[in-house]
Amino acid sequence: GCGAAHPLARHFRGSPAPMADDPPMASMSMDGDYEGGVWIDGEFYYESKVQRRAQTKEEATYGVFGNFEDHPGSRARKLQTASLAKPMNFVGGDLYKSADVADTYKDGGSAPAEGVAKKMEEEEEDEDEALPKSALEIRRQARLEREKRRAAEEGAGRKRPPPKPRAVKADKEFGKWAKASGGLGLKMMKAMGYKGGGLGKHAHGIVNPVKSKLRPQQMGLGYGGYKEKANMTQAELDDTEGNEEKKPRAAQKPKKRPGTNWRATGKKKPAKRVYKTVDELKEEAEKRNAPELVIDMRGPHVRVTSLDKVADLNDGTEQIHGDGWTPTGSANTLPELKWNMDALVEHTESDVHKTLQAITNRENTLKALRNQRRVIADRVEKQKKAAESLELIITLVDAARDKAASINLQEEGCLAQGGVYADTFEMLRERHSEEFQLYGLPRVAFALGAESLKKALRGWRPLAPSASKPTTLELTAMLKRWRVVLEGDEGTGALYQELLEETVMSKLAIALSSCDVRQFAKPITLLEQLRPALPPPVYRHVLLEYVSPRLRSELANWRPTRDPVPVHTWVHPWLDVLPARALGDLFTQIRTKLSDALRAWQPLDGSALVLIEPWRGVWERRDMWDFLSRSILPKLRHLCSRGVHVNPQREDPTPFRAVVRWHKVVPLHALVSMLLTDFFPKWIQALVSWLRSPATEGKFEQILRWNKGWSGQIPDALKAHPLVEAQMRRGLDLMNAAIQNEPLDPILQSMAKAFPAQQEALRREAQRYGEGATAAPAANAGAAAKKKRRPLLGGDLSVKEVLEKLAGKMGLEFMPNLKKGMRDGCEVYTFGRCNIYIKGQTLFVHVPAKGGGGAWKPFAIEDLLQMAK
Repeated sequence: GCGAAHPLARHFRGSPAPMADDPPMASMSMDGDYEGGVWIDGEFYYESKVQRRAQTKEEATYGVFGNFEDHPGSRARKLQTASLAKPMNFVGGDLYKSADVADTYKDGGSAPAEGVAKKMEEEEEDEDEALPKSALEIRRQARLEREKRRAAEEGAGRKRPPPKPRAVKADKEFGKWAKASGGLGLKMMKAMGYKGGGLGKHAHGIVNPVKSKLRPQQMGLGYGGYKEKANMTQAELDDTEGNEEKKPRAAQKPKKRPGTNWRATGKKKPAKRVYKTVDELKEEAEKRNAPELVIDMRGPHVRVTSLDKVADLNDGTEQIHGDGWTPTGSANTLPELKWNMDALVEHTESDVHKTLQAITNRENTLKALRNQRRVIADRVEKQKKAAESLELIITLVDAARDKAASINLQEEGCLAQGGVYADTFEMLRERHSEEFQLYGLPRVAFALGAESLKKALRGWRPLAPSASKPTTLELTAMLKRWRVVLEGDEGTGALYQELLEETVMSKLAIALSSCDVRQFAKPITLLEQLRPALPPPVYRHVLLEYVSPRLRSELANWRPTRDPVPVHTWVHPWLDVLPARALGDLFTQIRTKLSDALRAWQPLDGSALVLIEPWRGVWERRDMWDFLSRSILPKLRHLCSRGVHVNPQREDPTPFRAVVRWHKVVPLHALVSMLLTDFFPKWIQALVSWLRSPATEGKFEQILRWNKGWSGQIPDALKAHPLVEAQMRRGLDLMNAAIQNEPLDPILQSMAKAFPAQQEALRREAQRYGEGATAAPAANAGAAAKKKRRPLLGGDLSVKEVLEKLAGKMGLEFMPNLKKGMRDGCEVYTFGRCNIYIKGQTLFVHVPAKGGGGAWKPFAIEDLLQMAK
């Protein structure tokens, strides 16, 4: 039952009752985990578990370091911080072995005893609330019993005497190592009241420090009654120390030094198995007067018995004779015999299977070894052939080097050595293609070929060949052979390009970079002869890096107005040689030069046509239109409107011929637009005035000759245009009407009505070729002809300087556009609402399209100002 003095009541908090010899341990608290729990005979019984509340966020975050006093229902306890200002008190080293700890020191009236008892009572009062009702009742009854007993002792006036100091001899050898440091620990203890002897107020504690004791290897704690020193009493420790001191040194086994013997030590030899007969066992048993145990393994189960009980174990089916065991002939022995036979059969079958498996393994091993032997033999044969091939290759290369060394370059030619090497390596590549790549023969061929070609081309001048050096054709033939050797079937050409760079490219670069491109025959011939030997990337590199820069340099020094040789005479031969990329840069440079030169050009001067006409069909149609609309068409239109006069009395067709002779260069729709706007109205007006003049003799014959004369001035290409043909036919209609005395006004009215349709037809024709509108409306044509435009580019100002002045005057923004960056190698600017860039003296403006994007077009400054506003 659970009486008031139940010994398990104080251990209710979750740990079993400690044994008498166990050290004190901190209990594992189960406060409030169970309801109705109680310890009975070392086992804990409870009615149900307590349902815990969920952890708060602060408890989950800070754990034991948080302060949860304000939280209702919190399980956290208040942390009791020790006062560091209080002096340190020593407590005796005896172990608390009963619930009445406070009674030990009560008689002496010591402060530690009273403090310990008071503390235990406070802890019990604090823990009462967390205990179940049954355990709480047990705790209260135990407390009442202790209080009654304490009151009775105090009434009798009994006090316990203080504990006696321990009579233990102090170890003088201990602490010798601390003499060097002055005994810092002893000084600290003396400062806190220690006077020597045992610990505690009455010197009843331990005298010597706790010593360690070596436990036997692999022994568990408390096994076989073995006690740890921590669990021994002082008397047991003293006895142990005394025994160790009294033990003679001779009895202690000397320790072997490690490394004195290489053999393993401490291993027991296996026991030797001895077989004995039954008679021998009986004799030994009689001598010992003790029954001998016998292991019977005759049946399916192992049986342990003695000699005197063998007959009983066999159930009377076997008897002991002097010569051993003999069967009785009973039928009960058949199961054992059958089991023994089955065991023998099973063992024999196992041996047979093992033998068959071993035979199979040996056959498989033999088959694998034969296959491996065949593979090794094939590999040896291949390596043997490879060694023979390598030896043959080395022999051929050495022979080629010896033959090349014996060649006289003056007699047999400077390319003779290269020819010998080329023959050798061509043969090796053809007959030993695998070994050629495996042993790196292309690199060997490159080294020998580069050496021989360097000697051959030491004094070679590509544009000034001499009789003693190889010609370009001979060099090309040799390079083609080396190209086959070094490139082969791979076609990468890395080694061959390296060979060209080390032998030919440097001399070729010097020759082409310093040549006279106007004398184009020699460099073009050189390039055409070398082209079969040069890979496409190398040939393109030569044109872009050597030829094209030389042409651009020559064009930079070209002056169209002063140079007597037209530019097309020495640029056109390069058109079939240079790639489109290089030609585009050259054409832009030529158009820029011509535009600058045509600023002071007059349309009556025919030299401009000589310079521009050869580029018809060479330049792109769009580029040609941009150039003509910027530099040629404005002046031709001005000449046609103001310089062409139609007067039958004083005819001067020279300005008219200066306009129509551009029909091969200027698109027909542009010239037809000029004629419809600026020439045919004058011509019709002069014809009508003549027809309405008073009749004279031969008047109509003169008009007819005059009409044929103007018709003869118009080229056939223009005359065949439908609109020009319609105008000439209307003139004939007017003459016929005048001859027949019919009115001329209906014909003139029909011509006026047809004029907008004709302009629309020309506009559609221009848009079909992507060349924009070329004709202005009739109402604006006269105003445009009468308006005098003031040139904006005056003096020595550049286009950029003029735009800066105009932007400042008109309050427009003019600054670099960082988003657009560069265009055609020129910086893009923002001018008002437009994006522009200036190339030379040409102004390009970005014209946006409706669906997005747009195009860069050349613009006049006047048009840019209108667009920028």
